[in-house]
Amino acid sequence: MQGNGFKLFAVGALLVISLWQLFPTIQNSLNNRDLASMDPAEREAYEAENADDLQATSEEALKLGLDLQGGMHVTLEVGTGALLRELAGNRTDDTFDAALTAASEQAVTSDENFVTLFANAVEAERPGTRLARYFRNADADITARSENDAVVAYLQEEVEEALVRAEEIIRQRIDRFGVTEPLIQRQGTSRIVVELPGVDDEERVRELLKGTARLTFHLTPPTAEVQQAAANLFAYYEDGGEDAEADPTATADADTTATQVASADSTADSDADSADVLDLGDITAGADPSEEAGGNPLAAVLQRIQVDPSSNSPIVGQVAESDTAEVSRLLAAPGAARLIPPGVEFLFTAGPDAGVTADGDGVHYLVAVNQRVELQGEVITDAGPDFDPYTNAPQVSITMDGVGASRWSQITGANRGKPVVIVLDDLVYTFPTINERIPNGRTQITGNFSRQEVDDIVTVLKSGALPAPVSIVEERTVGPSLGEASIKAGTRALLVGLVLVCVFMAIYYRGAGLVANVALLLNVLFIFGVLASFGATLTLPGMAGILLTIGMAVDANVLIFERIREEMESGKTLKAAVDGGFSKALSAIADANITTFLIGVILFSFGVGPIQGFAVTLMAGILTSLFTALVVTRLIIDYLVQERGVNVAFG
Repeated sequence: MQGNGFKLFAVGALLVISLWQLFPTIQNSLNNRDLASMDPAEREAYEAENADDLQATSEEALKLGLDLQGGMHVTLEVGTGALLRELAGNRTDDTFDAALTAASEQAVTSDENFVTLFANAVEAERPGTRLARYFRNADADITARSENDAVVAYLQEEVEEALVRAEEIIRQRIDRFGVTEPLIQRQGTSRIVVELPGVDDEERVRELLKGTARLTFHLTPPTAEVQQAAANLFAYYEDGGEDAEADPTATADADTTATQVASADSTADSDADSADVLDLGDITAGADPSEEAGGNPLAAVLQRIQVDPSSNSPIVGQVAESDTAEVSRLLAAPGAARLIPPGVEFLFTAGPDAGVTADGDGVHYLVAVNQRVELQGEVITDAGPDFDPYTNAPQVSITMDGVGASRWSQITGANRGKPVVIVLDDLVYTFPTINERIPNGRTQITGNFSRQEVDDIVTVLKSGALPAPVSIVEERTVGPSLGEASIKAGTRALLVGLVLVCVFMAIYYRGAGLVANVALLLNVLFIFGVLASFGATLTLPGMAGILLTIGMAVDANVLIFERIREEMESGKTLKAAVDGGFSKALSAIADANITTFLIGVILFSFGVGPIQGFAVTLMAGILTSLFTALVVTRLIIDYLVQERGVNVAFG
């Protein structure tokens, strides 16, 4: 073995490193087996007692992909049309709207980017129109005289930045969600693919991914105005909408029982350093029997709440969660929309603050807010979970920067006794009454939250607002049982393939075949060690890549052994034949493996999901198979031939 000291060291080092890296995986597998054998109470107690150790072992173990572990595959599409509308601001017109609709329809089947489709649609709607009329921006040097090509380039840059920002924000949200080894990558010009192994709370993930995290603060219109609008809306639908179309000032019968909004007269100390001075009054709902009569579709889904006009309550009514879509549809009808005061919009509360129905359906308030945004979420510098000091209910504590604190102080100082509505993603989270000025830029978002919901709100606020709305265009869920079945099927295929190859090599090449089998087993161990060392994720296609690598590793040994047989047939000694065989087979082995490795690089660079998993194991397998074929096999044969004097048979 003289001159093979470095090779021995390399093999030993790689073997130790592989076993060391795979130890957490083995330990995690044993932990899971032990936990599965425990009864629920014993398992819960064991997990609580060893939570840190179990988590650390799980995090260090070889990661399993979506197809092996179960989880969610989601494809998100960034709303480019909404982004263009936001960039245009209030400069849109009928041409803009028609072009945007046309571009959205064409984008479904076209490979062209959305901005180009929109520009072409504008030209088709009104030839010669300058896009700069919609997208003037002094900071981007887009003026009324800018050519359409310059505007298109500016819009494409904005869309690209929005997509990059959206990908970054989604990544931050998922990292805070605690998913191990998520896959997040762009697809095409407007889509983001997200794979979340091990996720079992699908609805929570959907809300986390789709929420734009647009936090805004609004004031409310006068209560009398809100009550009048509500009366007009109910009157409009009382006769199917015809009477209200003819007489928008029609009002509903006022003989219903009014309910009161309890005023919050508690006052916090003037030097309070938080938003404890905000107090949400209790709402007592009162049904209006006259509006429950048949024939009124709005009354059938929305229970109106009448309040004292002096109460400053922004509540319009309450609605079951299953009926919110129908209420939104009725309020958006052209005739009904005209009855809502200009600059006012009706929004639902985020949680079932009004209780639950007899069927267990959550009940939400419908709240009137001014469309004008008094303060935006960009001023928030920090957000964190907190607890109400009086009720111990979970809440979100937020801190604002200097600009936000100054504006918040102005808002609260000028609107004492009035509600301020905190809206996140077009849902009202709280509408407390302002008791006094808050000068330090700190406040709370309260509501009927669970601790998990508070953590999710903090996550989206800390990650920032998405630059454009996103929608889920594709979603696939792999259950844990299916993932377990995939593991068993993949493992079975791997073992069957390994055994068949080993049997063939032992029969055909006899002694040399046994040497090749030892190298092959080490090759499989090294592959898993490399994957664990670099934190790669093992997928079902990855297991297919390992199986392919086994065949390629044997192929290298076959080339070597055939060259050795040729050298022996030419009359050379066994030692000389071994030297010649390895030397002459090297170029062919290198050519085959290098070209295959380059294919793996291409697959990893341009593929997504399962294709990347296949490419990773293929590239790792090529490197380890080269090492085992050229180093491990040579070491064993040299030892047998030179040190032990064994006449190794090569078939």
